[in-house]
Amino acid sequence: MTRRQTFWTAYAVGFAITSLIAVFAFYMLNQTVPQQVNWQALQLTSLQGEPISIDKYKGRVVVLNVWATWCKPCIEEMPSMDRLQQLHPDKIAVVTVSDEEMEKLLKFRSRQTYAFTYLKANTPLANQQLTVFPTTYILNPEGEIKEIYLGGQAWDSEKMQQKLLKYF
Repeated sequence: MTRRQTFWTAYAVGFAITSLIAVFAFYMLNQTVPQQVNWQALQLTSLQGEPISIDKYKGRVVVLNVWATWCKPCIEEMPSMDRLQQLHPDKIAVVTVSDEEMEKLLKFRSRQTYAFTYLKANTPLANQQLTVFPTTYILNPEGEIKEIYLGGQAWDSEKMQQKLLKYF
């Protein structure tokens, strides 16, 4: 076998192994994200401390984003979430949920003037196996989970808006 053939054979084998690892990692990541969540068990409140139920948003498509103040991809996707909320205020409700301390959430909120809703989970997100940030659940107007997105998204893109509005 020539050096060139050896190189390309090694390259192909390396690429195949890397691809298999990536597929397996993606599969395992999807297994760690719950397909159903008991939102009531999280004891959600507004940042003013008022109890909130996800049922409050029935009648609209809910983009329910699980995030943390220390999560860079979470923060990077927030401007597009805000634009999405402003583009479709009567059809889409963008709601963020974090279990961090209220003081931290209020401080973050004071620096960000986003139009979407911030909620605090008063029980740990990990109790519902919500440990991958950001994870976003798309709920139809009846409150059923229709899609789950891992990682940051361009929520205000034309393609994403069309995907979301098909549930309205």
